[in-house]
Amino acid sequence: MSARTDWLVRLRPPSQPLARLICVPYAGAGANAFRYWADLLPDWLEPWAVRLPARETRLAEPPTSRVEQIAAAIAAELRDLVALPYCLYGHSMGALVCFELARELRRQSIAQPVHLFVSGRRAPQLPDDLPGICHLPRDAFIAGVRALNGIPEGVLGEPGLMELIEPALRADFAVCEGYRFQPQPPLEYGISAFGGDADPTTSPGQLAAWREQCAAEFVVRSYPGDHFFVHTEHARILAAICSDLRSVCPSIGGQ
Repeated sequence: MSARTDWLVRLRPPSQPLARLICVPYAGAGANAFRYWADLLPDWLEPWAVRLPARETRLAEPPTSRVEQIAAAIAAELRDLVALPYCLYGHSMGALVCFELARELRRQSIAQPVHLFVSGRRAPQLPDDLPGICHLPRDAFIAGVRALNGIPEGVLGEPGLMELIEPALRADFAVCEGYRFQPQPPLEYGISAFGGDADPTTSPGQLAAWREQCAAEFVVRSYPGDHFFVHTEHARILAAICSDLRSVCPSIGGQ
């Protein structure tokens, strides 16, 4: 398929990979949040990222605020990529999207991921006790985002940038705030969960509760940092992703 679609972006030139990593960004971010990952991953693992509406090349499109719609749209394009073993990774809101995407893929009988990686997000069955902010006036909304450490401070402080990304950011917060968990059987494959030891949005117990959502091996890892530990600890996280994939996917075990 082409190097770029509406929803899925290949992060480096085509090669001959043995597996694919599909990444979903946190609230307000786009596919470019994962651009620098491409240089750190081995040749056998091809990175792709989800580009949601209302950001980057899709800036003119209206944002989507329902996780079910997002999952269905990604699943429709992912059909072309599942000939190889693949896994899903999402941070914060992205973790929630990945979880519902995994369920959507199962409903549609599309080839399943070999593993799910989640970070910076409480398990989906746990009630969200964070304050709702998506419908607040602009100044109060931005203050709420800052209080939750919901987006990097460098973005919040950049003149004009917040005005540009505010519609997408509000929609992404609406995705999380409007989410209602529906019990279903656990996923058949394993989950690896990553957390920051100073993340104000997700406690160790809330992260460990992802165990209930899989019927295979579960691993939880903690790293130094706040909600955006994924930026400071990305090398260790990518190493863990590769290690876990080798253990569950025999075809790449020797790579």
